[in-house]
Amino acid sequence: MEIYHPEEKEVLREMRRVRRSDRIRRLAWGLLIFTVLAVAAGWFTFNRYFTLAEVRGPGMEETLYSGDLVLCRRTAAEEALRPGDLALYSHGGAWQIKRVIAAAGDRVVVSGDGEVRVNGTVIEESYAAGNALDTGIPARRINLDAGEIFVLGDERSLSVDSRSAEFGVVREEDVIGTAEYVLWPLYRTRSLKQSETAEQMATEGGSTP
Repeated sequence: MEIYHPEEKEVLREMRRVRRSDRIRRLAWGLLIFTVLAVAAGWFTFNRYFTLAEVRGPGMEETLYSGDLVLCRRTAAEEALRPGDLALYSHGGAWQIKRVIAAAGDRVVVSGDGEVRVNGTVIEESYAAGNALDTGIPARRINLDAGEIFVLGDERSLSVDSRSAEFGVVREEDVIGTAEYVLWPLYRTRSLKQSETAEQMATEGGSTP
């Protein structure tokens, strides 16, 4: 049997091919590991400071609609919510978004004609839709204790909120964050930062920061 002995240039060419293949393989594994670590770090960072929530039901129309995907900023335990904030909180095992109307130390009354009074002042609510004729428990004054917030849906005729005895006030410990931006559907993407009306609520009708 004849034994083939490759020429030196063939040996060198094969060695270069093996080394090149090994470099490509190491580079591919390095890129894969880097990508996995970057995605994991990004996901961890995102979930630490933000979360996503899907709106269910018509209670926040016309600010938010059922099916909207909302980016929410997680709030720190020591961070106080302000009137006008759109609070994301846990209630009955589900996440909900409602508007903060009043916070600890405030007094809330909803009159029969739908006016909402905080600390004796009727608050301006250009975002509110529907009629708040179902005044519920705040028909008589509600005094909010430490760690409590009073929330209402913007669509007052369709919202189940702090007016209901079964719902009641929301504990700050159940608050996850505040809704900041509508991500989906694309034709409704927009910021949900407080409007001038919401800021007026905080200074005139709600608690002072």
